[in-house]
Amino acid sequence: MEKFFRGVLRHRKLVITVFVVLTVICAACIPQVAIDANMSDYLPESAKSSQDLDAMKEIYGNDIANARVYVTGISQADAQSFAETLNNEDSVISVTWLGDEVDLSEPLEVQDQDTIDEWYNADADGYLYSVVLPDDTDQAEIDHIRSEAQAIEGAETVAIDGSAASTAYNMSTISSDMTRIMAIAVVVVFLVVLLNTTSYLHPVVMLLTIGVAIVLNMGTNIFRGTISNITQLVSSVLQLAVSMDYSIVLLTNFGRAREHQDDQFEAMVEAMTKSFSVILSSAAVTFFGFLSLSAMQFQIGADMGIALAKGIVCSFFSITLLMPCILYGMRNAVEKTTHAPFFKSFKGMARFCTKGAGIAFAIAAVLAVPCLMASSNVSFTYSQSASLASDAPVKTDGQIIDDAFGESQVWAIMVPEGQWANEKALVDELDELPTTKSVLSYDTIATSALPYKLGDESDVSQLLNNGWSRIVLTSNINDESEESYQLVDTVRGLCSKYYGDDYKLVGNTVSYYDIRSVTTSDNTTVKLASILAIGIVLLIMFKSISIPIILIMAIEVSIWINEAVPYFTGETINFVAFLVIDAVQLGAAVDYAIIYTEEYLKLRRKMPKKKASVLAIEHTAQPIMTSSSILILACLGIYFSVSSPMIQQVGMLIARGALISVIEIFFVLPLLFRILDGFVRHTSYKIGFYQGSDNDEGAAKSLADTPATNGANAQ
Repeated sequence: MEKFFRGVLRHRKLVITVFVVLTVICAACIPQVAIDANMSDYLPESAKSSQDLDAMKEIYGNDIANARVYVTGISQADAQSFAETLNNEDSVISVTWLGDEVDLSEPLEVQDQDTIDEWYNADADGYLYSVVLPDDTDQAEIDHIRSEAQAIEGAETVAIDGSAASTAYNMSTISSDMTRIMAIAVVVVFLVVLLNTTSYLHPVVMLLTIGVAIVLNMGTNIFRGTISNITQLVSSVLQLAVSMDYSIVLLTNFGRAREHQDDQFEAMVEAMTKSFSVILSSAAVTFFGFLSLSAMQFQIGADMGIALAKGIVCSFFSITLLMPCILYGMRNAVEKTTHAPFFKSFKGMARFCTKGAGIAFAIAAVLAVPCLMASSNVSFTYSQSASLASDAPVKTDGQIIDDAFGESQVWAIMVPEGQWANEKALVDELDELPTTKSVLSYDTIATSALPYKLGDESDVSQLLNNGWSRIVLTSNINDESEESYQLVDTVRGLCSKYYGDDYKLVGNTVSYYDIRSVTTSDNTTVKLASILAIGIVLLIMFKSISIPIILIMAIEVSIWINEAVPYFTGETINFVAFLVIDAVQLGAAVDYAIIYTEEYLKLRRKMPKKKASVLAIEHTAQPIMTSSSILILACLGIYFSVSSPMIQQVGMLIARGALISVIEIFFVLPLLFRILDGFVRHTSYKIGFYQGSDNDEGAAKSLADTPATNGANAQ
């Protein structure tokens, strides 16, 4: 590899030019990548609700109500005029309101009061409109509808909610959230790296290099067409934080090479050569850890896993090829901006960790099983509204509408046309359910014994189509609760009673029900896939059976503790945040474990186990603390800066997990290596451990000042 890297550095202008061209192309591609905030779109094709939704859209189009508009303080005439205005909007597919349900030429007092109460709030002169909007409705269109309503004479309150409004709001916050996340991450990286390197330009070089990698990753998402809003928000900052230790390894080895190489060209070639295997090993582990998310049935796992794994590849090539060229090209400026290291020794930390190892090990051992059990009983949320901040306009609007008309969910059922007796019996049973507000079917607008042409054409076309008859069920439930999920079972049971498997059921709660069913098994799948993938890489890397077991065992305990916190605090966690933490925390923490383990094994070949474990902490504290503190602080920045509770939870879980993992690696992992020294020796290929005892001071003393493989101050 030395010959290859020598050629790369010699042709550094060409290398930089290639990266610049690729970066410009990818930057131009980023705006063309579509963002999807609808979690139901990531259900596997085998999920019944996904199949049913596709079938219903194919036959009836997108005409299921997905927004509610409520306007108070207006007259009936203005309410009718506004309904016509909505119908004339290009962004509106259809509108249903009071005038479609009752005869407005007759006094409301003499008509069905239950029907009127569903659409009109007499106390506030408020009218409710059930609206069908396209799937790609944006916030500008929602704001336009709001402004049209506010322009009505006498209009007081205007509230808009529903899945279309929620999706539009989520999409509108991505840009501002992304800006805040990256701004915080850049500041964190700059300050942390500045404190742990020896030049004021080192943070600039590192940020520039990884910035290029991030642009390459985001731009190449164009080949995937669409990514989720979650992936868009967290992938870049995770790529920045997780990849940082690769650049730290390169800087560290360059600093060490400069100690005995006056020629900076030769020093950089040596650093590139020595760093390559370490960075490759670390990147491979993280790559497969992230890629294990693709084992999920719920496709959000593949969406995030591919993006994160691809980001690792982009960072790997950027740091091993581009960063040395930039650093060498700026060598004179770097030399002029050098400063004394802020942290010169970690001996005190190494002694503290060694003294506290027994207590930390006992705490971890006591917590392991209870935390494993607790992490399996955390309460989850699956609905789209759960990803909205409590003060989000669409959420406060929803509360206003619920207060006026009660909670409401609209589901659609497709059954074979022509089985009128079965359809009437099903409609009757649905109407008798305690949660039912209304049922609309062909049977409710025309007698089943009459030809369909006797019904109103506009109504019939929405209900009878291509051999199917549609039933619209409106229930006074929220979109996510045990009662809602039980209703899914009940309605599916009634449909099966009359039609077997020959029916389709569509609704938000129905999709959430299937998401819950799918992700219950996904949790175990991701755990096993990430452990297996990383375990195999570690097995090959260290040529040892025991070392992968020790590393994964230590990290898994930290994951269990992290995942158990929501259970003990009574917090409800978004299912996406919980699913990704296994692969992300394991993939990130194993990088730190590799850095420590490689240094420990190098020292263990020269000295007794206890002294090797202590010196390994001292030598690797800086790179591990640098990388982990970036991840922790950057993810805390996510928690405190973004508006989405779901993204906040992802940030907090990763930050807390990284902190617990670092504690495990510095306190527990060294003790495990000492306790299991014999096990490691007999289950590793040509490990070559030093055979002296811990009382043999000679070897340890002669190597006390041995520079770290990855941990010396960068020069």
